[in-house]
Amino acid sequence: MRRVKRERIIVGAVLGALSMLVATGCSASISADDVAAESSAMLTQQIGQEPDDLTCEEDLPAEVGAEIRCEIEIEGETIGATATVTEVDGSDVQWDIKVDDTPADDTAAEDDAAEDSAAEAPAGGQDSSSAVASDGQVSNVEIINQSTPVLEAAGYSPDNFVCSDTHILAQVGAELGCQFLQDGDSYPITVTVTSVEGSTVHWDIQFDE
Repeated sequence: MRRVKRERIIVGAVLGALSMLVATGCSASISADDVAAESSAMLTQQIGQEPDDLTCEEDLPAEVGAEIRCEIEIEGETIGATATVTEVDGSDVQWDIKVDDTPADDTAAEDDAAEDSAAEAPAGGQDSSSAVASDGQVSNVEIINQSTPVLEAAGYSPDNFVCSDTHILAQVGAELGCQFLQDGDSYPITVTVTSVEGSTVHWDIQFDE
């Protein structure tokens, strides 16, 4: 099945003019059905494929800059759009319709973007984990125990989590190299102490390049 990209549907293109009868004493507007029908016809002409459905929420006021929301259904995808009046000349009204960046039902794309962001961004931030120091240091066991939930919150499932030393010093800037496995892949990370408050040590986690 051929998939029509949103960019091809329309971005800021004028959809022609529609004659509008103005009744004295009434608010001048174009019915939602007329806006939908005319927009659907223009879309069909532009992309060579008729939308499965095009509906608008309300009538479109005959005022430059007036907007209404619409929805376009094409090939099983629902896409939000905004119709905006660009010109009013007597009883003729022109408008354009611009599709949203993300389809109304495209939650999968949003989830993929969130996963990509989690994979690219370092897990946690400043003071992302903490533990109580003993004799001026934090054991690697505490580092692993407190860092694991942070990694899990970022979308990882750490397995075979190990560190290169038995402890990290309770000093700002102190570092400890660690790594964990996930689905057979190795993820090296660097644990860096960001602050020490009394006996509580806070650290940040950064993925090595």
